[in-house]
Amino acid sequence: MENNLNRNPLNRTWHLETTLVGLVIIAFGLLYMLRNMGVVNDAAWHVIFSWPSLLIVVGLINFAGKHYGWGTILVVVGLIFLQGRIEGFNMLGFFWPVVIILVGLAVIFSHTTLLRSLKRERVISGSDDFIEDVAVFGGSERVIHTPSMRGGKVIAIFGGSKLDLTQCQLSEGDNVLEMVTIFGGSTLLVPSDWNVKMEVFNIFGGFADKRRNINVDYNKTLVIKGVAIFGGGELKSY
Repeated sequence: MENNLNRNPLNRTWHLETTLVGLVIIAFGLLYMLRNMGVVNDAAWHVIFSWPSLLIVVGLINFAGKHYGWGTILVVVGLIFLQGRIEGFNMLGFFWPVVIILVGLAVIFSHTTLLRSLKRERVISGSDDFIEDVAVFGGSERVIHTPSMRGGKVIAIFGGSKLDLTQCQLSEGDNVLEMVTIFGGSTLLVPSDWNVKMEVFNIFGGFADKRRNINVDYNKTLVIKGVAIFGGGELKSY
C-alpha cells in the first residue's frame, strides 16, 4: 500500500490539500473556543464565519491542489464580497486594479489550467492508474477505464461527483482511495466482486455501503480513507 502511494504523482499535492483542510478545521475549533471565551467579538465573528470567507478558504484549497484558475477567482470574489462586512473598508478604490488583474489571469489560464477545469472530460482512459476528481461548487460524472487501478483522490466541496469504476480492475494488494466531502457528496460504482474497506471519519455526515457482494476477490482491496463533514457518499454496485 505504501509503495502504491509513493508512486502516485498526485500524492504530494493531495496531502497538501488534506493538510490545509485539517488546518482549517482546527482553526475553526480554536476560533469557536475563543468566541465562547469572549476573546473574539461578534463583529469579528460576523466577518470570519461568512460565505465570502468560505469562498476564500475554498480558493486557497484550490491553490494547494494547483487549480490556480478557480482558486484565484474564488479568492477574488470572496474578497470583493467580504469588504462589505468590514467597517471602514471601501473596495471601490480597488475595483479597476482587480479588473486588470483578472484580465491578465484570464489570458494566462484561458488555454491552460482554467480551460481544463471548465472542460473536463467525462470519460477517462489510458495508463494513469490513479484517479483524481475535484468538484467545488459544481459536479462531475466520469467513467474510468484502467486495467490496474492503484488508488487516487476524490474531493467534493459544495459539489458532487459520480465515478463509474465498473470497467476498472484493481492492482494486487491494498489500493487507497482518499476522499474528502465537505457539504458535498460522491457516488462510487464498483464491481460487485471488489473487496472494499471503508475508513472514513464522519462529522455530521456519512458514507453508505449499498453493495451486494458476489464472489469477492480478497487478494485485491480498495481502501477508502478520508473525512465527511456535513456531506457523504454512497458505494454501489450493479
